Amino acid sequence: MSNYLEIAKIFEENAKAVDFFENTEVLSLKSSLTNILDKETKQLIFLIGEPGVGKSAFLNNIEELLENRYSIIKFDTPFMEPVDFIKTLIKKREREIKDFSLEGLIKEVVEIYKDDKCLIAIDEAQLLSKKMIELIRILADSKAFWFLLAMHKHESKEILNEPQFSSRPHKVLELGKLQKYECKDFIYNTLSKADMNSLAEELSKKYLGFIYKVTKGNFRDLKKLLYNLFLLIDYAITNDKKKYKKLSDCLLIMAAIEGGLIDA
Repeated sequence: MSNYLEIAKIFEENAKAVDFFENTEVLSLKSSLTNILDKETKQLIFLIGEPGVGKSAFLNNIEELLENRYSIIKFDTPFMEPVDFIKTLIKKREREIKDFSLEGLIKEVVEIYKDDKCLIAIDEAQLLSKKMIELIRILADSKAFWFLLAMHKHESKEILNEPQFSSRPHKVLELGKLQKYECKDFIYNTLSKADMNSLAEELSKKYLGFIYKVTKGNFRDLKKLLYNLFLLIDYAITNDKKKYKKLSDCLLIMAAIEGGLIDA
């Protein structure tokens, strides 16, 4: 296995090798969220952003970002039934379920959590069912929970306009894209940690303009481009394709085409 294949795996989607990248947008979001949690009453918080900007990564690291000051219960997928959702919350506190009716379960879970600093984070919240939206409204009204609902920006307007949410206290926080210098920092720091300093220098300087142009500051697309780039170099080395063994404009264009970032 070549070094380039190992490097490619660092940038693979959902790879654990890449450290969480706290860019300016993340730090701003962390500050705004902390301020709301510290100073305002329990309510709904909506985290919106374009697909690929890092909403899921933010939720995956939220306990550390909030310095473990809050009890975090995170749901990675929103495909839940109200009864099962509440049962899960009750079981998280190792309490016995006393009433299996929805009304009884709601009363029980509110009683358990009413004095707790609990934040329920739900990823891909644009996919929540009508029944779950109504349940979240009821639980939010109880003031027993904070809810952080992460969703795609272009799909958030419909949910935010739901009467269950629009008529109640809520906050909307947005996670934006990487700045050009942040793309440079991410490339340089990640490759340097993998002992690829010369490659880090070349990519983050000579080819940064092209990289930022095709990825448009989208973190997922940036990792996708780098993943495909290093796979191509690995293939060239393994199959003795001399023309493609080193970084070039051609290789980057091929990687961008492979990732669907530009048309062939």
